[in-house]
Amino acid sequence: MDKVNEFEHGADTSSSSGTTANFVSFSVESNIHYRYSSAEELLDNTDILAKMISHHNEHQVPRLQVLDDYYKAKNTNIIKNRKRKEKEKADHRAAHNFGKVLATFDVGYNTGNPLKVQINGESSQTIIDEFNQDNDIDGLNGELWLDMDKYGRAYEIIYRDEDDIDYVDLCNAFETFVVYDTTVKRKPILAVRYPKTKFTVDADEQFIQPIIYTADKIITYDETTIAAIELKNPNEDAHEYKEVQITEFSPNRFRMGLYEDVLSQIDLYDAGQSDTANYMTDLNDALLVISGDIEAAGLTTDDAVKQKEANMLLLESGTDINGNKTSVTAGYIYKQYDVNGVEAYKERVRKGIHEISMIPDLTDTNFSGVQSGEAMKYKMFGFNQMTAVKQRLFKKSLVRRYRLLFNLKSSVSEIDNSDLKGLRIVFTPNLPKAILEELKTLVDSGAELSQETILGLASFIDNVQEELDRVEKEGTPLPSTDEEKENLKKEQAEFLAKQAKSKGD
Repeated sequence: MDKVNEFEHGADTSSSSGTTANFVSFSVESNIHYRYSSAEELLDNTDILAKMISHHNEHQVPRLQVLDDYYKAKNTNIIKNRKRKEKEKADHRAAHNFGKVLATFDVGYNTGNPLKVQINGESSQTIIDEFNQDNDIDGLNGELWLDMDKYGRAYEIIYRDEDDIDYVDLCNAFETFVVYDTTVKRKPILAVRYPKTKFTVDADEQFIQPIIYTADKIITYDETTIAAIELKNPNEDAHEYKEVQITEFSPNRFRMGLYEDVLSQIDLYDAGQSDTANYMTDLNDALLVISGDIEAAGLTTDDAVKQKEANMLLLESGTDINGNKTSVTAGYIYKQYDVNGVEAYKERVRKGIHEISMIPDLTDTNFSGVQSGEAMKYKMFGFNQMTAVKQRLFKKSLVRRYRLLFNLKSSVSEIDNSDLKGLRIVFTPNLPKAILEELKTLVDSGAELSQETILGLASFIDNVQEELDRVEKEGTPLPSTDEEKENLKKEQAEFLAKQAKSKGD
């Protein structure tokens, strides 16, 4: 039985009873890894390879699209939900991009500060530094991390252009996948890209360009349609990377996105906010009911119809036990609204989104005020555990990036060997720092800081060495004797103490 004035909460699928299911469901097929015995056997069976491409487009891309929509506040349930039962009632659809909020924090925390890539050997370090500079590698790392948060997977491709410059770029997750072998190591045997080449109105007639990457060659097939994929007329180009050029990044072994397991909570919050907006609109348009002796007021049936159009309802009163007409009464009909209960419910849902996703809620009052370092560690304990896993897997893929680079340079005799011994990748969390308090603590404990270090902390000094040169040129000598250093240290301590006091006031 349908409920009276029921507000709609769910997706565009509903049960036979008319109630709406409030969740987004993904099939197992939407996130499976493609595996085959070897690249050679798979290339000999192009029908199977074509079915893999078709399967990816049919089963995996829809999941990626939903996750992308939730990042862009195009939330599936609230946007595509069926209409309200009463046509004259408000039907607001408020979508909230919690996906973007959660992902922005995670991406900024892990990649806001550039990753440090270090290796033994000056020549090897120079190669990596030049490669990183040519490719704006800090920006690419941030984009890869964002794709991991959104889709549970990210892809990059390394290649050399006609000017012999090595590049690495982000691959579109909607048209890229990797095929692994059947061993326990799950070694990549080939990767597939099928970029769309022509715009068509009919999705079934969409043209794609299948491109296959193996450990030693790139195979480009003729254009074909996504509805009837045929891999014909392969054009092969050899490469010297010794491995598949495309690298997959994933935040966990399940390839789950950051906010994928809180989609139902996001839907609940959307529904709660939409219901509130609908209530406020419906309250403004509430139906006025006037009951009593209508005839005595000189109103006819035609008058009653006109009043209904004005959002009023006239009801004829009856007579009491003495035969007298009952008195005329008036009042509005509207749904009663438990303000405290509804707001508490929405706040509970919002907190649940942060709790389950393990992303700290910076609007929480517990984050305000002065918090000790140990207290903050406990508040971010779950987030740090999740981050440790993601950073470990991200490093693993980054090592493969630089291994491919060194493989190529070794193959074309640009370097003697492709040894990555001593390669270190260091993450620096992007968090606010209390520099003043740290400096004061160090100085008070007797630590000696160089002028270069202190000047490097100043936001208004772009080049520390130039500033030191200016100081020396102006005739202000830097401290050289122990006495001069001690006096300078006292002056710094006094300055920091004054700054700390003024900040406290």
